[in-house]
Amino acid sequence: MENKVGELKFGNTKQIISINNLADNYNLKGLKYLENSDFENAITCFFQALNYDNNYAHAYSNIGNALLLKGNYDEAVNMFLDAINLDQNNSLYHYNLGVALTQCNDNKGAVKAYKECLKLDPKNLKAIKYLGNCYNNLKMYSEALKTYRKWEKIDPLNPEPSFLQGQIHIRHGRFNIGWNLYEYGLKNNIRKPFDGYYSEKKSLWDGKTFSGCLLVYGEQGIGDQLNFGTLLPELLEQQKNVIIKVNEKLVDIFSNSFPEIQVYPENIKVPENIYDKYISLGSLCKFYRKHTNKFVNSKFNKYRLNNSKELKIKSILSKLKGFKIGISWHSFSEKTGKARSLSTDDLAKITEFKNIHFVNIQYGNVLKQVKEVKLLNGKDILRVPYTDLTQDISSVGSIINNCDLIITIDNTLAHLASSLGKPVWVLLPYSSDFRWMEDITPAIWYKNATLLRQKKENDWSNVIDLVCHALGKSEININN
Repeated sequence: MENKVGELKFGNTKQIISINNLADNYNLKGLKYLENSDFENAITCFFQALNYDNNYAHAYSNIGNALLLKGNYDEAVNMFLDAINLDQNNSLYHYNLGVALTQCNDNKGAVKAYKECLKLDPKNLKAIKYLGNCYNNLKMYSEALKTYRKWEKIDPLNPEPSFLQGQIHIRHGRFNIGWNLYEYGLKNNIRKPFDGYYSEKKSLWDGKTFSGCLLVYGEQGIGDQLNFGTLLPELLEQQKNVIIKVNEKLVDIFSNSFPEIQVYPENIKVPENIYDKYISLGSLCKFYRKHTNKFVNSKFNKYRLNNSKELKIKSILSKLKGFKIGISWHSFSEKTGKARSLSTDDLAKITEFKNIHFVNIQYGNVLKQVKEVKLLNGKDILRVPYTDLTQDISSVGSIINNCDLIITIDNTLAHLASSLGKPVWVLLPYSSDFRWMEDITPAIWYKNATLLRQKKENDWSNVIDLVCHALGKSEININN
């Protein structure tokens, strides 16, 4: 959980706050540039304001805002500190410092900043929210729950604090209360169910068997749909007539895996006359994952792929003699991608073993990183030709099926590989997604996935050491 840079707080563009009129004029001009996302001209104007009044705290803060929005987080921190040194009683400066420190993955520093903000402005709801998120990132879950409850009391109509509390309960195995609170994520579109959910005229399904047809709306991202899709076998045991809407990239996989379900892509409207009740996919958890033994005794086996693609990719990868590992190392998530992703140096350490073939399953534009890895360790991360790793999920799945092992960070591919039944090592940051739980090594959702966790925040060293040690042993076995 991270703070959104887009939720910075700016000063009043009409407020006169310097003893120098020229300084004020440049500050106001800079704020107008900032509102139009013209960061360079905004920064120039704010520095001009400082030329006329070097003690102009708000100009320092506004430079920090512009730098933060540009992605220059460390520089932004310094500017907010300069503003605070000039005026320690402005809650705005402490709040924005907290946002900047969180972007630098300095959650401890951010906690201090938000606390200072709340001393001056006790009902600043965003500061309360982000303080709770920082406690969550630091695994200070009791403090996070207290903070979210405080937020709940001040803002009782907002469902988000209940939703965030639910995630904490789920990660600690308190599934009954956790999944019930998770439902609050549907009240303000945090879970983002597909179009049509909020305009439904049919009855919301209550988990009881009925004679008609149930429409299940997909929600959130591809990884979430793959993960929650593992509950469909239990649903089909209870409810025979089911329709599901999923991301268009998943239509083939869900159709092949569940031939008894009618599968629609998310952008196609399901005719109202062919179903009777509806539910969002993640809401199935409150019926089918209320206890640990429900995970252990899951009816899900694995997803099935398009056979024609599987055969083509098998013919290519079978030419590689020896151990084959599919690897994914990057997340493009704006909120948590930086904390979840591996550096090029860490990737080079993992892929340096000479008698192991590493096969690229990473989506997105990562060619630069692949080239940098080769410069560092002399090894190629192999790319299967004529496959689109970003758009064609079935082809990626076929590559996964033809590898001996998958090593991946927590991204869509962690759920895809795990739900295809392959041996998977999932590399997790210190504070990982709530569904990976706490302090367990075998993944509760997938019997074949092993979870390797950071011991310290923002420090992959123990995870990389574990992986390299295990691969070193594997290489010895291969040589023998």
